[in-house]
Amino acid sequence: MLSESRDQSSNGHGLRVLVRIDTQLRLACLEVRGCLTASTYATLVNILTHTGSLGAAVRVNLARAEHVERDALTQLRAGADAAVDAGIRSGPADGGRPGAGYTAVQPVEIIVPSALPVCRLGPESPASRSLPSGRALTNEEALEMAFLRRDPRVLATPASPRKVPPRSTP
Repeated sequence: MLSESRDQSSNGHGLRVLVRIDTQLRLACLEVRGCLTASTYATLVNILTHTGSLGAAVRVNLARAEHVERDALTQLRAGADAAVDAGIRSGPADGGRPGAGYTAVQPVEIIVPSALPVCRLGPESPASRSLPSGRALTNEEALEMAFLRRDPRVLATPASPRKVPPRSTP
């Protein structure tokens, strides 16, 4: 079963969550592909609570998220187990109990990338400032602007291009 949820916050950071449920393994995986911020955190907790009502083990995968705020990640780590537990206590939407074999609340597994991704919309990014004037971009600045922020200004020609002397012909 696949389900996708989208939440667009007022500041442009959208939360996109793909829910994958494996009934044989009794595992639900929430793949976050949007922005996990303080403003979108409540939506993710709501999804966790509903997923918990299935009685399956839950994994939250942030590896493909576009943006993860450190504060939102801290909140998620602190509240994920309680959200799933609340879903289990409320039971499935059909009024039944979680399936046989489910004995106790399993901790939510949270997969986090080694470096938290920075959103191209976020003000905390060094590349969100204007282009450096009078000097070439460093490799790190160019990488962030071109690939992480998808900023087309990285391809702009410099303000004062170098003049190449004409080649002399023999």
